[in-house]
Amino acid sequence: MKKLQLIILVMLMATVFTACHRGRHTTIVTESNGVSIKIEYAGAILLNDDKTDIEQLSHNAYINYNNNGDQLYVADDPAGHLFYELNGDKTSVLNGHGKTLLAQAIKIIAKHQYIR
Repeated sequence: MKKLQLIILVMLMATVFTACHRGRHTTIVTESNGVSIKIEYAGAILLNDDKTDIEQLSHNAYINYNNNGDQLYVADDPAGHLFYELNGDKTSVLNGHGKTLLAQAIKIIAKHQYIR
């Protein structure tokens, strides 16, 4: 019986570790003057010098930003290349609106913690 309990415990722990992003996961939610903003991010984020664009994300890192219905998701593929999903459309290069959303997201993240 103890062996079965140990096996179940190990399986449960393995499920928790694989289902969750390893490392820090942060969620920020604000509502002000009719504007609703939610940002979730995990992993290490390396920014360009003027802190308006992402140069690199650590493995399994991501940013998920929602600003009043506009949604931007940023992650990397297995080869380490960034990809974006802007309002449901996947792309490897952001348009002007996407770049604006990304800059807003980075500004919020930088306000809440030090990022490189």
